[in-house]
Amino acid sequence: MHLVLALWLSSLGQTPAPVENVSSFPPRSAFEERKALHVPEGFEVQLVAAEPAIQKPMNIAFDDRGRLWVTGTVEYPYAVAAGKTGRDTVKILEDFQPDGRAGKITTFAEGLNIPIGLLPLPGGQGALIYSIPTIDRFLDTDGDGKADKREPLYKAYGYRDTHGMTGSFSWGFDGWLYACHGFANESQVEGADKSPIKMSSGNTYRMKVDGSHAEYFTHGQVNPFGLTFDPLGNLYSSDCHSKPIYLLLRGGYYPSFGKPDDGLGFAPDMIAHDHGSTAIDGATFYAADQYPERYRGSVFIGNVVTNRVNHDLLEWHGSSPKAIEQTDFVWSEDNWFRPVDIELGPDGALYIADFYNKIIGHYEVPLTHPDRDHDHGRIWRIVYKGADGKGKAVQPRADWAKATVAELIEDLGHPNLVVRTYAANQLVLRQDAAIDSQLTELVTSPADVWRRVHGLWVLQRRGKLGSPTLEKVATDTAYEVRVHAMRMVGEREAEPEALNRLARAGLNDTNAFVKRSAADALGRHPEIENVRPLLDARQAAPADDTHLIHVARMALRDQLLQASAWKALDKLSLNERDRRDIADVANGVPTADAAAFLLNHIETAKESSENQARYVHHIARNGSPETTKPLVAFVQAHAGEGLVRQSELLKAIQQGLQERGAPLTPEISALAVDLTRSLLDSAKDSEKLLGISLASSFQLRDLSERLEALAKDGKLTENARTESLTALVGMDPKKAIGVLGVVLVDASSPIVLRERAATSLAAIDQAESRGELLKALPTAPDRLQTTIAAGLAARKAGAEALLETVTSGKASARLLQEQRVAGPLANAGIPMLKEKLDTLLQGLPPADQRLKELLEKRRAAFVKAPGNVEEGAKIFEKNCAACHQIGGKGARVGPQLDGVGNRGVERLLEDVLDPSRNVDQAFRVTNLALSDGRVVTGLLLKEEGAVLVLADSQGKEVRIPTNLVEERSTAQSSPMPANFVDQITEAQFYDLLAYLLSQKQEPKAASRELNGFLSR
Repeated sequence: MHLVLALWLSSLGQTPAPVENVSSFPPRSAFEERKALHVPEGFEVQLVAAEPAIQKPMNIAFDDRGRLWVTGTVEYPYAVAAGKTGRDTVKILEDFQPDGRAGKITTFAEGLNIPIGLLPLPGGQGALIYSIPTIDRFLDTDGDGKADKREPLYKAYGYRDTHGMTGSFSWGFDGWLYACHGFANESQVEGADKSPIKMSSGNTYRMKVDGSHAEYFTHGQVNPFGLTFDPLGNLYSSDCHSKPIYLLLRGGYYPSFGKPDDGLGFAPDMIAHDHGSTAIDGATFYAADQYPERYRGSVFIGNVVTNRVNHDLLEWHGSSPKAIEQTDFVWSEDNWFRPVDIELGPDGALYIADFYNKIIGHYEVPLTHPDRDHDHGRIWRIVYKGADGKGKAVQPRADWAKATVAELIEDLGHPNLVVRTYAANQLVLRQDAAIDSQLTELVTSPADVWRRVHGLWVLQRRGKLGSPTLEKVATDTAYEVRVHAMRMVGEREAEPEALNRLARAGLNDTNAFVKRSAADALGRHPEIENVRPLLDARQAAPADDTHLIHVARMALRDQLLQASAWKALDKLSLNERDRRDIADVANGVPTADAAAFLLNHIETAKESSENQARYVHHIARNGSPETTKPLVAFVQAHAGEGLVRQSELLKAIQQGLQERGAPLTPEISALAVDLTRSLLDSAKDSEKLLGISLASSFQLRDLSERLEALAKDGKLTENARTESLTALVGMDPKKAIGVLGVVLVDASSPIVLRERAATSLAAIDQAESRGELLKALPTAPDRLQTTIAAGLAARKAGAEALLETVTSGKASARLLQEQRVAGPLANAGIPMLKEKLDTLLQGLPPADQRLKELLEKRRAAFVKAPGNVEEGAKIFEKNCAACHQIGGKGARVGPQLDGVGNRGVERLLEDVLDPSRNVDQAFRVTNLALSDGRVVTGLLLKEEGAVLVLADSQGKEVRIPTNLVEERSTAQSSPMPANFVDQITEAQFYDLLAYLLSQKQEPKAASRELNGFLSR
């Protein structure tokens, strides 16, 4: 089928661009690029603007005069140094010609520093612009079209990673400005009220446009970039690395790299596919009528890796959408096409900001790559012309600031949501008191639904929406009006009892969207009377309405954040299902009252094993000291269910207490010793491994001799011996040195075990441990020598000892060229290192030459004899799935690898053979120097109370109490083992490569007619 598709497209002269991280083709002129852009039949691509008139565009936005604003950059990806002036700009495009070209372009603001976020203010008031590191209000006070005044509103935003800052500014129905906060950055943002929010990596939030206040909207996502509202007020975001698009639920937690949820689990997703890329942006909901009916109410998303604009229809299950993948809306023969932002214009056309670049991505290609483009950039307009080519996209009004009140009220019902928003913003600004009476009459009349919806919001924003009017529209015949009425109930603060009465009534509505909005409103106004209706709503919700269920759960949780609510629960006559549902959300209430409820629940109700572990963990972390003994009794009561079951519960207690910063009680320690002894004596390898894990977690030093015996036992599995060594180091590093030294020089032990001994000795970082490494170095096999040298090079004392050993001829200078050794050595702080290396390496080929030769050798061998995909899948599952996910299988510690085959054989060879070459900020190793002398390294996943959680090079979770950490730093290296290629055979390597190359997600480039033809 793929061959037929390719031949069919070729016959039309349409050749999709190859997916390349660095394009192998030169740039095209804007006119030539337009010929390379393909859209469905009846649509036309028009050029709005291009270089040199504009810079590389990042965000675009229209104002209420129909002008298009664009943030442009030449600085990206490197921020301008402090004290220097940037070269970036915000420009205004206007006077659009029939062919879409902007006849006039004005530089509104200049001297900016990677300005991503942009919001033109209504009535010609200027704009809010994010330029590192603040959001400022830029004003044109003299009317010449250029900003002459700049006022900081919100600060300060992190910019460690410049492709993950704040942007995608979007007007909400409520008059708030909604925005994304991106990947790998830390920001503490506050407005004039000095009430900060602290954002780490992906989040969405909202702020007042006057600079007075900012607050969270959602938590999580990896790197959201692109926000869009639909007519019902649902907010969607596009995200990189998790899912291409989400319908965001206020207060919801979404998947990110290692971030925890809120105890309720992550908010539901709405899409099962990834569009073949992890670089997704610019989500836009089409709410206009210029395009044909089949495109309305659907979502368009920019895909900068595959050089496409993806298209998804929304299939609704109650209030929960499901994205149905469609033929791509735009695809390009030119792989410089990078659609970073998509906006619906007031004319009903879609506008696309094209970052036109030879290179895209961060960890795909180093920031320092010399071919990264800084000169080109285009903006495109996609218009529906129809089969006869006569269709037009016409802006309905030249300037909404000059429209009369009557005209603005008329525009509140316009088919285009953008136009309705402009009209609403203008009406909010007008000082005419007659507007309030006109709109109050309008919203309760049989007028157009959208005119009434936006009229209500105008009254709400003006502070003139009376309670009688709100009560009346809450039972309106149009569900759209009722949905927005419930949203207003959630926004209001006065008369909470009346508001809750309206929202509780909304829970009984026949429409699922009204129910979800009502549940959300009840979450804003907690009181015990809301619990029963929320329980009923949660229990009545269909299983496939996942968004309604999650909002009801969050709202129910919010009622229980009040201490008084727990005492009042006894008056509600709760049945078994009720108590289960309350236990489910109590897990998200970090209080002793919630813990007490959960303790009583698990003692009296039958719950799943998963829920029991969740609840036990919560009780241990949040309960009073009196809950400890009953927890021990609870674990003992499950003795009949086996050692593994008891261990799961006991570990949940230990982790909860550790996160709380509380010590283990004698009862828990005694139970841990008894249970661990039984596990270590088990004949089952899985139970023995679990016992080793418990000994390490509980620091059972009394069992250290038993662990030593296991580590030295040649009859045990390699895995059991390795984990025993790790446990010994964690319990008593100094005491473990002797055992590690014995294993290190034992030629009969597996090489993997000896390598673990070497890395453990290096991590202890004591003179005695370095002595063991240096003693073993001269006689160790090559692979082990490299591991020993890499461990020594990681710290200054070890690096100096390594250089001395090489100088004295006891070890080969070749070791200093190994990539695993050279990187740490360069960062070890050795004086005159370059000169020393020049002397020692004289006559040896450069290290990069050796790596290049290895890459060429493996590439050539793979071309001659490509591996077996099925065998490669097994190797991936065994060696890679602990950290990486493909097709929903595996762990999400490192980057997900769906579509990784699109990178091609050259890049995949680099990724596996030289993993630290292109490592992204989010996947760099964290080093922790501990008070017991150890150095722990791994990928920092999250902070759970008083515990740091890391993933080691095997993807295993390592938990470190914060009170043990003396020093914390980030290395410019990947946690992926640099010797991974040594851990599998050459044949297995080629099998794995074949499997990874097979993971290609073919974009839907063909037309519906072609799809139909092929299906026949």
